[in-house]
Amino acid sequence: MKYKIYKIIIVNLFIIAVILLGSIIYKYQQRQANEKESKKVLEEFEQQQDNNEEDNENLQDNASEENDTKENTKIKMYGYEVIGTIKIPKIGIEYPILSIETSNPEKTKEPLKFSVVRYWGGEVNQLGNLSIAGHNNYDGTMFGKTKKLEVGDNVELKDLNNQTITYQIYHKFVTNPNDISVLKTENDQIREITLITCTQGNKERLILKAKKIK
Repeated sequence: MKYKIYKIIIVNLFIIAVILLGSIIYKYQQRQANEKESKKVLEEFEQQQDNNEEDNENLQDNASEENDTKENTKIKMYGYEVIGTIKIPKIGIEYPILSIETSNPEKTKEPLKFSVVRYWGGEVNQLGNLSIAGHNNYDGTMFGKTKKLEVGDNVELKDLNNQTITYQIYHKFVTNPNDISVLKTENDQIREITLITCTQGNKERLILKAKKIK
């Protein structure tokens, strides 16, 4: 009788182990696929910016074609619009910044699976505070390595106008998930960004505040 019980327990543990291993492998493959797609989107974004610059130069050289300007084609990643890119040299990451159709932060859950997301704020590199959220992935992808950043480190944002602005981190702290004060700014006439990621098993949020370097 005891042998049968032990056998059942062992079989159940084996099944659980297989399920967990399968889940880990699946998540790993999904992240690898997302990283590959992210690099592809970054290349497409850079190419579009280069093309836009060439078009603008051609229009300036030929004033008669001034009215023939074409609207930029929106680049998307898995259906979500790319509004810019973020690059953090110290930790070697670069990602498209994805937008959502609403300012409701709850709507960020799905696109967060694929890249970093505009959590709150206006357009990239505009005046005011732009909050960008990213998952704290254990393999270091997304914002998984932002804990290594310190005050004084730089973050680079490129917008749809092919303008790159460097921001310098001036504050790093941990807060609770319900602290919406991190989304606000004391001065809406400056350019500021807030990087947000979860920590302590999603019980807290790691916050990095940065301002444009003058």
